[in-house]
Amino acid sequence: MSRIFPDISTPSNVDVEITTLCNEKCRHCYNFWRQDDAPKHTIMSRETADRVIDEIIANRVFHVVLTGGECLTNYGVLTHFMKRLHKNNVSFSMNSNLLLATQEKMDELASLGLPHILTSLNSYIPEVNDKMVSREGAFDKVNRGIAYAVQAGIRVSVNMITTQLNKNHVYDTGLLLADLGVTNMFTTRMVPCTIADPELDRELQLSPGEQKTLILDEAIRVKESTGINIGSLIQYPVCFLGDVEKYRDYVGRGCPAGRKMLCLNADGTTQACLHESRGYGNIFRDGLKKCWENMKMWRDDSLLPVQCMGCDWIELCEGACRVYTNNLNELDFLATDNKNLPSPDILDNGYAELLMEKVFYVPKRLRWRKEDGFYLVSVRGASVYDVKDEIAHFLQLCQKECTSFGISEFPGSEEELSSLIKYWIVETTDKSTLEPVSTGLARRSSL
Repeated sequence: MSRIFPDISTPSNVDVEITTLCNEKCRHCYNFWRQDDAPKHTIMSRETADRVIDEIIANRVFHVVLTGGECLTNYGVLTHFMKRLHKNNVSFSMNSNLLLATQEKMDELASLGLPHILTSLNSYIPEVNDKMVSREGAFDKVNRGIAYAVQAGIRVSVNMITTQLNKNHVYDTGLLLADLGVTNMFTTRMVPCTIADPELDRELQLSPGEQKTLILDEAIRVKESTGINIGSLIQYPVCFLGDVEKYRDYVGRGCPAGRKMLCLNADGTTQACLHESRGYGNIFRDGLKKCWENMKMWRDDSLLPVQCMGCDWIELCEGACRVYTNNLNELDFLATDNKNLPSPDILDNGYAELLMEKVFYVPKRLRWRKEDGFYLVSVRGASVYDVKDEIAHFLQLCQKECTSFGISEFPGSEEELSSLIKYWIVETTDKSTLEPVSTGLARRSSL
């Protein structure tokens, strides 16, 4: 039994690359470093898309991230995906640089049910952003694209890849994003693709001290000034963070690669993480389930560093990034000594106080999937948790019959109910628990 997350039968989330074609050329991106191996772009056809969608539906996938390359360059297939996924109760989101966005396109995507877009803006200074993406004028276009999406009612998160080129730009970039109506700002450390030129590390990589003082501390200042949600798309080692209360926004994201998520390339090949070069089969030849079985090494804890296995924070940290290492099962390069870390209980967040509520509800938005000995529950988008059979049966009945319950009726412990509230699986009359915006802290425990 994994200490992080149980071994599930098929992925709960799939990232689908609908084209390798991109109108930017970011040196820090995996797509840049595979061009020599794939000089001709692969653009998914509608017929190919239908084969992928059929596999997704057959394998009970909850959520799909539509991505590229730049997925707006394959707009017809993009909208086809959304229509079929929506019809089959599979949620979806989109990753896009938004350079090709128009108000008409964003309005149409919103009408098809698109709730969220993840885009990139690497600096508030146009020249720096455009240099990082190798595209003159990209800054102005992505700003317009964000405005179009927000106007259409689509939530927008922005990822800022932090390098030597923009390390002093976090605060002012955050203020800009808040003014644009962005929901989440992610300041993500650069993790080079495993086939990238080793010179990239020396050229762009920040020192550990810079990661804290110039990136994390400045992002916290952005949150304090604007109220915007902050985080990182790649887990930091908790031992590197040290002051977990100060850096609580960077604790617990974890990594879904190979545990919950499978990445599907436009040619049908599969990966656990797009930053690694290893493949695990082709969906068109092997099927989704077989490709998932081939990456079991990501789920059986064999990739967790030996030094991390006895750490109290392992469930929240997950050994941090498995690619930003010399080998997949070695320490993240930012990992340090964990001897002085406090107990994870320090991040209780006051959820236990919500148990004083007299009435609890199970929201209609939850989707369920039976596994061997437990259920998966999809809370929103890619946020998926495991729930014990007995508790899941009780919650599903309450959900079906639209009935509330009291703490005395709940079949589990108070700690388990507190966790359900924390993960937005159960709602109270406290409005802060009613609408999940970002995954936030995500301790992995059976519920």
